[in-house]
Amino acid sequence: MLPRLTVEQAVARMRGGGLVVFPTETSFGLGCRALDPGAVEKLVEAKGRPAGKPLPILLPSVEILMSSEMETPLAVLAQRFWPGPLTLVIPAFPGLPAPITASTNMVGVRMSAHPIAQALVAGLGEPVVATSANVTGKPAASSVAECDTSGLTGVDGLIEAEAVAGSASTVVGLVDGDLHIFRAGPIGEDELREVWEAARSRA
Repeated sequence: MLPRLTVEQAVARMRGGGLVVFPTETSFGLGCRALDPGAVEKLVEAKGRPAGKPLPILLPSVEILMSSEMETPLAVLAQRFWPGPLTLVIPAFPGLPAPITASTNMVGVRMSAHPIAQALVAGLGEPVVATSANVTGKPAASSVAECDTSGLTGVDGLIEAEAVAGSASTVVGLVDGDLHIFRAGPIGEDELREVWEAARSRA
């Protein structure tokens, strides 16, 4: 059984380089500071994650996506669908440890709609790695009980919450300047393309 943490305790553990399990609207996530190379290495080891597989990131706000370091045309989708189960694949921003981008020079980012995930990321005030709370190859954990029996090691604790959907986010990016759906999910392609095309017509 994983130790239980409040949001404030979880923020403190993350600031100290720790790993924390917490709920998002799609599944329970295993997270750490995205800009802490040591913590990212611990997370990769805890999951048994193979090299070459990028790690997704939660951002504290939509506005940070429109900063000079992250500026992307996909921000129009974030403005419409964030917070929510939509991951945007954008060029990597400075300071990210190598395992996050897995040598792709790209990174998947989103803003969670779950209030606990939002409070955690806002409390930390910086990007947070948030991959599913499971050992690689096992199903994503959608409840506290599944987190407790996940087999994850080296985790500092868990923020308790009700069971969540257990489904993965929609993942989109740009290929040759046009919208591309890398993984289908809760937000449909028709919805995304409607917003994308409307934004392009105004450009």
